[in-house]
Amino acid sequence: MKNKLIKRFLITVVGTVSLALSAVSAFAITNSQSVVSPFWQSDGSVYTFVAVSHSSLQAMNSQIGVIVSALKTDGSTFGTTDFTVTENSTSRVFIVATNHSSINNLTVTGAANLFIAGTTNLSSGHLSITPRATVPQDVAYAGIAARHRDITMLTFWGSVVIPGTNTGFAMEFIGDAHDSMFSTTTMLHTGTAPRENHMVGVQ
Repeated sequence: MKNKLIKRFLITVVGTVSLALSAVSAFAITNSQSVVSPFWQSDGSVYTFVAVSHSSLQAMNSQIGVIVSALKTDGSTFGTTDFTVTENSTSRVFIVATNHSSINNLTVTGAANLFIAGTTNLSSGHLSITPRATVPQDVAYAGIAARHRDITMLTFWGSVVIPGTNTGFAMEFIGDAHDSMFSTTTMLHTGTAPRENHMVGVQ
């Protein structure tokens, strides 16, 4: 009986690990560079909202370039936007149907508001968020302080919204500052200054 319980426990652990690894493969996560969200949705009424905040930690560059791609369940692209988040600021991304009645560039204005607009048909999938920088972990020295252009040091928050009823549900983001276990544990400087190790998100 004891052996059967141990065997069941091991099978459960192996199954859980396999599921986690397959999820990582499905989203093509590069732990040190990418952030993903497993679900977004859009149609003529429902839209998705994502906020990207720069918390201005000591190790962060004052400007971090971000590319957000909304990928549909069939693997095709619903749309993409790229932008720069500056320190102590938040950029907002709306994933909406083209000519959405209540959320569009006429009703929501301002440079910090960006849109990914696609078909009016029901669409859903996952978000792939990547850095604009070619090597985001490289340190750009400004005096002595190390500054990273790493999007995994940013914070992401989002929700799928049903405006007619003022309801919806929150989204999960894998790989951002709230999820530091998925981020790289070291960042190595490759320039002329002495090599240093930096924990993601740690001042």
